[in-house]
Amino acid sequence: MLALRLFVAGLMLTNAAVSLAAQPHVYLLSGQSNMQGIGMLADLPESVPHEMPHAFFWNGKTFEPLVLGQTKISTRAGEFGPEVGFALQMASAEHPVYLIKYHASGMPLYHGWNGGTWAGTEPGPKRRNFYPGITAADPNVGKLYQQMLAMYRKGLTQLAKQGEEPQVKGFLWMQGEMDAKGEQSAITYAANLKRLRDRLAADLKLDANLPMVYGQVLPHEPAHARFTHRIETRQQMADADADSGKPEAIANAKMVSTDGFEMLPDTVHYSAQGQLQLGEAMAAAMKPLVNAK
Repeated sequence: MLALRLFVAGLMLTNAAVSLAAQPHVYLLSGQSNMQGIGMLADLPESVPHEMPHAFFWNGKTFEPLVLGQTKISTRAGEFGPEVGFALQMASAEHPVYLIKYHASGMPLYHGWNGGTWAGTEPGPKRRNFYPGITAADPNVGKLYQQMLAMYRKGLTQLAKQGEEPQVKGFLWMQGEMDAKGEQSAITYAANLKRLRDRLAADLKLDANLPMVYGQVLPHEPAHARFTHRIETRQQMADADADSGKPEAIANAKMVSTDGFEMLPDTVHYSAQGQLQLGEAMAAAMKPLVNAK
C-alpha cells in the first residue's frame, strides 16, 4: 500500500511538472530601433550560448528554438536586441519562454506624429505610429499598433492551436527617441505609455495591470540636437514607474535606467554589451512583477 501511495504521489508530481511545462510563459516585446537591436552577435562574449536554452522566438509562422546566428531576431542577420539577455535570465526548464517581438525603427508613440512628420496635436487616421486609440474601434489607431497587435494575436493563436495554454506574463517596451523630438509627445509620454499598456491588455483580453518593463532612452550626454525634449521624455519615463510616487505612476510598470550601458559611437543605440545589459536589466525588473501575480 505504501509503495502504491508513493507511486501515485510521484505520478502526480510528474503530471504537475508536465502541465506546468505545457503552459508557455509568453512575453510581448515592442519598440523602435533599440528594441530591433543593432548589436552584433559576433561581439557577444563567449559565455553566451548560441542555442538559448528553453527559449523560443516567433518567426511569423511558428515558434522556433532561439538559436543565435540562425533565428532571425532583428532586421538584419547577425544583429540582436534585448531578447538575448532577457531570455538568458528568464528561461528555464520549469518555465520556458516564448517571445513575440515587433519593432519599427524611428517610429513614435504619440498620436500627433505620422512617422517622422509632425501632424499636429489632434489624432488622425492611418498614421504611422504606435497610438493605440481610446477604444478598439477608434478610427485613429496607429498603423504600427495595428500591426503589432496582429502579430501578437497570430502568435498566441498558434500556441493555442498547438494545444498549449499561452500565459502572457509581461510586456517589454523600448521606445521614446522619436517622441523626444517634440514638446507635446515628450511632456505627455507617461500618459501615452499607460494608454498603450492598458489598450494592449484590453485588446488581448489580459489582466488590466499587465506587467510592463520599459527602458529609459537617450542616456548619453550631451544628446544630439534633434532630441530637443530629451530631458522631459526621460523625466516622464521616470515618473511613470510604479514606485515613483508621482501622479503619472503606472501600476505594475517598472523603468530600467540605461545609464552606464555601453553604446555605439552614434550615442543613441546600444552595442552588443549594452544590449545584453538591457535585456538582463529588463529580466531583473520583470521577475518581481511576474512573481507577485
